[in-house]
Amino acid sequence: MQKNVSLSEEQLQESMWIEIIKRMETIYAELANNQTEIERKNRELVQAKEFTENILKSMVDALIVVDFEEKIQMVNQATLDFLEYEKEEIIRKPVKIILASPKEKRRPFSGSYLTRFEESSIRDFEIAFRSKSGEKIPMTLSSSVMRNSEGEIIGVIGVAKDLRETKWLLAEAATAEAERAKAKELEKAYKELQDLQSQLIHSERLASIGQLAAGVAHEINNPLGGILVYSHLLREDLSADDSKRANVETIINEASRCKDIVKRLLDFARQPEPKVEPISINVVLEEILSLVKDQALFHNIKIVTKSHPALPHIMGDRSQLQQAFMNIILNAAEAMDGQGNLTIASDVLQDSPFLEVAITDNGCGIPPQNIKRLFEPFFTTKKAGHGTGLGLAITAGIIERHNGSIEVESKIGEGTTFTIRLPVETKEN
Repeated sequence: MQKNVSLSEEQLQESMWIEIIKRMETIYAELANNQTEIERKNRELVQAKEFTENILKSMVDALIVVDFEEKIQMVNQATLDFLEYEKEEIIRKPVKIILASPKEKRRPFSGSYLTRFEESSIRDFEIAFRSKSGEKIPMTLSSSVMRNSEGEIIGVIGVAKDLRETKWLLAEAATAEAERAKAKELEKAYKELQDLQSQLIHSERLASIGQLAAGVAHEINNPLGGILVYSHLLREDLSADDSKRANVETIINEASRCKDIVKRLLDFARQPEPKVEPISINVVLEEILSLVKDQALFHNIKIVTKSHPALPHIMGDRSQLQQAFMNIILNAAEAMDGQGNLTIASDVLQDSPFLEVAITDNGCGIPPQNIKRLFEPFFTTKKAGHGTGLGLAITAGIIERHNGSIEVESKIGEGTTFTIRLPVETKEN
């Protein structure tokens, strides 16, 4: 009986040892598996570290990590290259050593500053870094806070982009724009100089023509006077039914026309000074229209007046201004071939010491190449015997002597507008 009990104990112990050995084998197997997993995890960590380091080394922008005490904890190689520091020279150093304005209250690496933002980040913040050599480097910074597992701010991470090349390109663009603007100004000044030179040449030419015209007119005037006197005497000797009387009438008419041309030449050459007095331009225009409205040339022309009711007076010579406006109105009627619409408008110019008179017809228009020559003496596009080319030259001279200006706008087949501006009467006048 004792023997059977001993055998049972031995079997129990053997069974326990077998169980222990199995458990140990299982533990050893698990340890081996854990060791393999740990080694795999370590390899992954090493690979991740190498991958991260490669990314940091490859970045062309500066990466800076600052703790909550504003001390630099990490930088990438680009940061060291920008700032000309060795890594050990700036790690765990206050971030203000790399800032060009370390006392600025809005320091982007300050956690307390970033906490004011709802998302605790800033983008494209312009800032200036200072290199080890003292160079001020303009940068644009994007940064955000770093938090621990409990949500507490433990630092700031920022990525900064070098703006030196961008600013240089902008400066170059601004310089180029300034050069273009300068070139335009020079071109404008050159054109104005050319126009001034043309005006000077034109003025000298007019003066020469004026002197020549005066001399020629005086030489022609006396023979014309004699022709007219003897023609009138000859006509008196001829009866009304004499066939020669028509020829004498033609001589008288043509000589009278020549005498009128000579008078215009003398008026142009003399350029008399205006007899200055206060004048209402509206009244001057009304007087002219009362003279022409009954002429045959104006029977089929509709005249529309648009007069400013409170047009200020000007200082000028009434008869000369009547002649100037009359020349333009007659030319307009001829351009419409005696039928069409003629509009005469007077108005004041806002914030200007001038009033304006616009005379518009819907006639044949003036070719662009002729507009610049309109005011040249003897320039005319009319048929022979229908104009001397002196009317607009005299008109321009009158307006100029009244310190005014005259401009022309015209479109072929649509009509022409003459715009005259004259200075209004002032207390100084």
